[in-house]
Amino acid sequence: MGQTMTARILARASGRDLVQPGDVVIAKIGMFTQIDGTTFIDNFVARKLDLWDPARVLFCFDHMFQPDWIPQVATREHPKIKAFARAQGVPDENIYDLGRNGISHQIPVEQGWALPGMVCVGADGQSATMGAANCLALPALFGVDPILLTGDMWMIVPEAINIRLTGALRRGVTGKDFVYRLIADLGERVNGRVIEFSGPGVATLSMDVRMAIANGSVQLNAMTMVFPHDEVLEAYIKNRAREPYQGIAPDADAVYSETLEYDLSTIGELVSGPHEIELIRPLQELEGTEVHAANIGSCSSGRISDLALAADILRGRKIHPRVRMVVTPISAETAREAAAGGLIQVFLDAGAVVTQPGCGACYSGNLSPLKLGDGERCISTSVETLRGRMGSKDSEVLLGNAAVVAASAIAGCIADPTPYLTGLAPALETLP
Repeated sequence: MGQTMTARILARASGRDLVQPGDVVIAKIGMFTQIDGTTFIDNFVARKLDLWDPARVLFCFDHMFQPDWIPQVATREHPKIKAFARAQGVPDENIYDLGRNGISHQIPVEQGWALPGMVCVGADGQSATMGAANCLALPALFGVDPILLTGDMWMIVPEAINIRLTGALRRGVTGKDFVYRLIADLGERVNGRVIEFSGPGVATLSMDVRMAIANGSVQLNAMTMVFPHDEVLEAYIKNRAREPYQGIAPDADAVYSETLEYDLSTIGELVSGPHEIELIRPLQELEGTEVHAANIGSCSSGRISDLALAADILRGRKIHPRVRMVVTPISAETAREAAAGGLIQVFLDAGAVVTQPGCGACYSGNLSPLKLGDGERCISTSVETLRGRMGSKDSEVLLGNAAVVAASAIAGCIADPTPYLTGLAPALETLP
């Protein structure tokens, strides 16, 4: 019986030739990435424990910059992380502080840490994002101490679902829309299995889009997602990789629990929320709904392709005077690329505020000026639509792609981005 990509990665990581779903393995991990809200340092210090390999541990400052719910946590946590890292021998370059920082599962991919064939672990629920790099990316929110102590991860080899892609996404539709389509279609069917992608449609997806799709694993109740190693991935990582790697493909006779097929050209703009990620509707059902705030950023968006798409809509236009808009690049590298390409200036000219890289308004502890008040509604590219996630519990967060957010910021209400991308949008003065 042939092996899936997941099984082949776990077989290699555990020193075996063959594993199948249900087998128990102890897999050697390739790297560990940690947000700046630490859970293990105090225990390691108190018990005088050592990291298994300090060179393979990353600290990414992305959450704790300006908390309004735990006073001074940033000024306490960041120095503690640096002192611990220094004592453990973690290289300085592994600490992604201001000027180099970014979201903890973006940094490993763009900086060449997460590589094909690896088992990568991250202390954040969206760490499956790294699966875009043909690795098995596993979130570990609890019980990370044994992993960091030994470099090993005990697990049961999971079943996998194969999603075969054809066609291509049309302009203005992004990976977020495809994730929402999967959530709407699959519901509880995934049930902790891994999703693997195949088919000719994969080659049409940029790395940005692949990471946005893999980011949705947790909302789908998937263990993670794995994309194949192909020319798109190779072009992205060949000058970033920090060590040799070998791509993983499924066996020709790999056995999947089920195989589904999606034509990407049939995917349209979808909106999630408010309050429940599973409340997913076509954009057209919500058009005209008033918004008071617009946000582009978080680990499900904020990449250069998202920023470029939003800038194409905002260029030469102004944000509606009733709307305040914030843009947060996902990483310092992305922010520099956006600035070099003139995108930051487009946002500023349109009336948006651009903030430092990180989680942005999606997480209350980050340095973002966007906090929602009672009765306010925000259209956001962020990853959660939970009540109170972005401020008042009496506010609403609707989630859409970067094009939808940009068009809605101009219109003052949920709007279809297509007219703005085709030059057929109305002038601001014609709007109510």
